Amino acid sequence: MSTPARDDAAVAGPATTQGPGGLVPALKAGVRRVLGIDPQSDVTPLARLRWIGSQTHGYMVPESLLDARSTCYCVGAGEDITFDTELAETFGCRVRILDPTPVGTRHYALVREKVLAGEPLWSQNGEPFRYRISPERLALLKYLEVGVWDTATTLRFYEPTKENYPSYSVAMFQESGRYIEAPVDRLSAIMRREGDASIDLLKLEIEGAEYKVLETIVADRPDIKAILVEFDEVWHVKGTRAHFFRIRDASRALIRAGWRLAHSTPMFKRLFVREDEFARLSAGRPRPA
Repeated sequence: MSTPARDDAAVAGPATTQGPGGLVPALKAGVRRVLGIDPQSDVTPLARLRWIGSQTHGYMVPESLLDARSTCYCVGAGEDITFDTELAETFGCRVRILDPTPVGTRHYALVREKVLAGEPLWSQNGEPFRYRISPERLALLKYLEVGVWDTATTLRFYEPTKENYPSYSVAMFQESGRYIEAPVDRLSAIMRREGDASIDLLKLEIEGAEYKVLETIVADRPDIKAILVEFDEVWHVKGTRAHFFRIRDASRALIRAGWRLAHSTPMFKRLFVREDEFARLSAGRPRPA
């Protein structure tokens, strides 16, 4: 879902290892690499990536991954769907947006209203970014009021504890004591219901629920070419490093299941590409007809 404005380089800390003052950071970086919890651990870089969306909510996407035949699932909307709309506007592909919370539903309705009226709308979640999707491309979006989990049920989505933070979570924020209840389902079941045999790009921004969803992907092996994940615990968990090991283990489970970790930001926004698609993209071959 949504995240505050970020400066990955600043949050990640000093990168220099020169001189006495750089010794401790260098040692810490070495330990992170040995433990497999460095942001670049297990990354096999993929060339020809393209940044799509705003500085805050955008992602690196392989240049020749998507076209007008593609289907994308963007799970987690909150108050910012600039990445989702940029996918439709840039590639002319179908985009399904999934979020059962009232914040996401209201924001999607606002975007539709402004675009159809020809009025400008700027995302204020992070640095300002103007929605530039056309009314024609808007028809490529479909909003589904359902969350993604490992089974069909109703879950409590807890309100955030941070002031002016819009995103709910089933996995965090329980200390707020405030929640809504909303429907969720397994990703493979949602795909069947929507008639989607495959997904070209899946984005998960779901405030700590990504681990459960990734487990179902490993178990079900749905036809998904590329997966974008924001591991949100990096931004919310304090006083422990246990979440870095959860990120490592979830990433390695995907790697063992046949996806390559192709890119990672310093704050663990990650791109996974399935082995066959990674080979195609690496070789610069066009999409099959």
